[in-house]
Amino acid sequence: MQLRSLIKQATLVGVMAAQGFIAPAVVAQSQPDLTPLPIDPKVTIGKLDNGLTYYIRPNEKPQKKVELRLVVNAGSILENDDQQGLAHFMEHMNFNGTKNYPKNELVDFLQSLGVQFGADLNAYTSFDETVYILPIPTDKPGNLEKGFEVLGDWAHNANLTDEDIDAERGVVLEESRGGKGAQDRMMRKYLPKLLANSRYADRLPIGKEDILKNFDYQTLRAFYRDWYRPDLMAVAVVGDVTAEEAKALIEKYFGGITNPTPSRARQSYPIEPYGAATAMVVTDKEATNYMFQLQLSVRDEAKQVVVNDYRNKLVEQIFNQILNKRYQELSQSATPPFIAAFAQNGSFIRGYENFSLISIPSTDIEKAIHAAIAELVKAEKFGFNATELELVKKQMMSNIEKAYNERNTTESERLVSEYVRNFLTQEPIPGIEQEYNYYQQMLPTITLDEVNKLAQKWLNKDAFSEYFSLITGPDSRQMKVPTDMELKELVSKALAQEVSANAEKVIADKLLDKEPVPGTIVSESKDADLDATTYTLSNGVKVTVKPTDFKSDEIIMTAVKKGGTNNYPAADKSNVNFMDNVIEAMGYGSFTPTALSDALSGKTVSLLPRMGELSTGLRGSSSVQDLKTLMELTYLQLTQPRRDEDLYQGFITNMNTQLQFLDANPQIAFFDTLGKTMYGDNPLRPIMVPTPADIKQINMDRVLEIYKQEFGQADGFHFFIVGNINADSLKPLMEKYIASLPVKGVAPSFKDNGLRPVAGNHRLDFYKGTEPKSLIMAQYYGETPFAEDLTIKAQMLAEVLNIIVIEEMREKMSAIYSGGVSGSVERDPYNHYSFQLYLPCGPESVAPLLAEMDKEIANLKTTEVEEKNLNKVKLAMIEKRKEAIKTNNYWNSKLEQLVFWNYDKQNFLNAEQRVNSVTAADLKAAAIKLFDGKNSLIAVLYPEKD
Repeated sequence: MQLRSLIKQATLVGVMAAQGFIAPAVVAQSQPDLTPLPIDPKVTIGKLDNGLTYYIRPNEKPQKKVELRLVVNAGSILENDDQQGLAHFMEHMNFNGTKNYPKNELVDFLQSLGVQFGADLNAYTSFDETVYILPIPTDKPGNLEKGFEVLGDWAHNANLTDEDIDAERGVVLEESRGGKGAQDRMMRKYLPKLLANSRYADRLPIGKEDILKNFDYQTLRAFYRDWYRPDLMAVAVVGDVTAEEAKALIEKYFGGITNPTPSRARQSYPIEPYGAATAMVVTDKEATNYMFQLQLSVRDEAKQVVVNDYRNKLVEQIFNQILNKRYQELSQSATPPFIAAFAQNGSFIRGYENFSLISIPSTDIEKAIHAAIAELVKAEKFGFNATELELVKKQMMSNIEKAYNERNTTESERLVSEYVRNFLTQEPIPGIEQEYNYYQQMLPTITLDEVNKLAQKWLNKDAFSEYFSLITGPDSRQMKVPTDMELKELVSKALAQEVSANAEKVIADKLLDKEPVPGTIVSESKDADLDATTYTLSNGVKVTVKPTDFKSDEIIMTAVKKGGTNNYPAADKSNVNFMDNVIEAMGYGSFTPTALSDALSGKTVSLLPRMGELSTGLRGSSSVQDLKTLMELTYLQLTQPRRDEDLYQGFITNMNTQLQFLDANPQIAFFDTLGKTMYGDNPLRPIMVPTPADIKQINMDRVLEIYKQEFGQADGFHFFIVGNINADSLKPLMEKYIASLPVKGVAPSFKDNGLRPVAGNHRLDFYKGTEPKSLIMAQYYGETPFAEDLTIKAQMLAEVLNIIVIEEMREKMSAIYSGGVSGSVERDPYNHYSFQLYLPCGPESVAPLLAEMDKEIANLKTTEVEEKNLNKVKLAMIEKRKEAIKTNNYWNSKLEQLVFWNYDKQNFLNAEQRVNSVTAADLKAAAIKLFDGKNSLIAVLYPEKD
């Protein structure tokens, strides 16, 4: 069920990690190059007479699509005291009525083009800017011009009627409500200190609730008049369009906009240095983890204007990456002082930069602070070593080579983001060809001394004379938390500690100690319809290969065999659920995770094991030149899982720390209870929210035994390789590294373990949390004979309901900010279907929203879907497929579905016709079948009762 993956995603604890990276640094640096940085000749940059800036870049990836951006150099920092939250509110209003698209006609119109609200059409507001995002499919004449008309309306034709403003208040307040919780409460306490009591501390984009509820209409109109003006705007156009056509449309829809007279100055607001060393500890009973921060005073951000500035930025990147590679190694050690740590010189407020350190303690806050700061002291006193420098240089060169190789297949969405940043922060845009040249010329000349001098510049005694240190976390006695004064003393003590330099490391130059004995290809079969070839190898393993030109330097590889967690009893639940993590934590062959990362520096390659309910396998990728390394890594990981009890215990320590306070979060506790209610007391029920008790059930040797059973024997494996592949080069690699994999001669299988959600209709009301916020998670499910056509209808029913969620629940009822419905019909391990409704809302809105959903589901069964909505859904599905079918990931998953799992190939090839053939009557019949009212679980999270 999709519920399981949704909850799993919602409970993942984010872990920061840094890239690792080699190239000889022996060339002496010449005199600084003061030549101005060039601008990519592929982009046309201009300015209209009214001051509006524009960027135009023709690009055919993807075809028949143009990415449009309206960038307004104005955000919440410019709000008057009585306008707090109105920069963001204005962003909302631009979707709720303009001159050419009154009321909610804009979203309706764009949906008719296949543009989905939220997924495609979107916007964001920050302290300093507001950016509108509009992708437009151009396969029909007139679409592109309509897109420019929308952008022009956003820029100066918002209606801002009293009625529309009042209707949107509830939506914005719901968005504000959604952000409330432990992190928000703690942030509001420490933000004034973090931002040195600057204006930024009092201008959070979400604003203040009393203002959002009560502001006068003219106050919002004044913000729009003052700051939405051409001299503060840019239009960026990237996609399948000519520069001449785009320029003409920009002039047509933006050339006539005038600046207000008089115009208010676009003021910049300063952030002052801290002036002293300070510390603060903030706790909350609903927080789920401790975090330590050390922020040094801000300074003006160094601009990149001349070529030498670009070189300086490369030196900074090297420094940041070496330091963070050290932190990553410590977090993966046998006795990790922290779960993760991250430090860098960077910018979190436009125009300023500072050095900052963040660490998530493992078992002891003092130990984590001491270890994290030790690396800063070590860097300042001893610097880094030559091996570290060369590893990072090598990885940086590999990354830029991949970007250069894909210069002709780079997506428009990625390119347009660069132009947005250039307008807002003057980030240089010399173009990938020039940047590749810079890397080739500059990286070899960057010396260890240059990098080490940055540590002396950023981390010297004077720099640490003023800082802000912070601990946030649970209000609990399970870990000793210092007071403000004790925290300051801990930092001072850590800064004064004695350290020693890191030793040089020896980096392995090969992955395999012994080369495998190659097998052979015994047969091959071409599928002309899919343009793919399946090879059968001498050990029985199959490999399906599809060469593509979607990306110039990308190869995607997966492997799959039947099996999975369903084959194991409840006693092994933790072993199979955490197997991937345990194996990755210990490494492969003679390589610890750190040693393997070092050995792969300079390679664009990744490979991870995966274990689902019905299958086990691998998922990996590589650049074209690193395909051999991917094959070697495949053989290594499948044949040599590593047993390391110390690293295993380090993993267990980190997991226990991450999980010990999870149930303090109301939503996570709710998800956990929901999962238990969904499957009753069945011991096979999935682990929705991991707990320390689940971790305690892991047995390292049993995990290794299961891994060797599932992955160590290649029987039944089918590999799928898609991308820029040369079959002649691939064949000997398949024979050597895949055909050589050991087999037992036993065909693997999966099983239906009998796990089912509870039958009947059930209600769960769960009370936890102090904020006035609720969450509806409604499940509708059952068993039905499987048919592939029914899967499409289930998806379409869900999308029809999503349109209704936006139109009725968000726009008319103003009861939600976000939410939606998903639906699926599954064949394996048994024929079943499920729909999930997800609606964050206020407690007062629960009953009306559930009543509305009941009404809409009943309507689907009694009244045919409006033709307009049916066409929107069809067009959106077709547009997404047109784009997806030009990607390697999509083909990889579809080949697995068709070739390995034996789904109907003709249904896939005729997908567009199948979508278009679905009628309103078909959906009504499907709704009657799938919403039969027999099985449901309506779960609602409420705040704690008084």
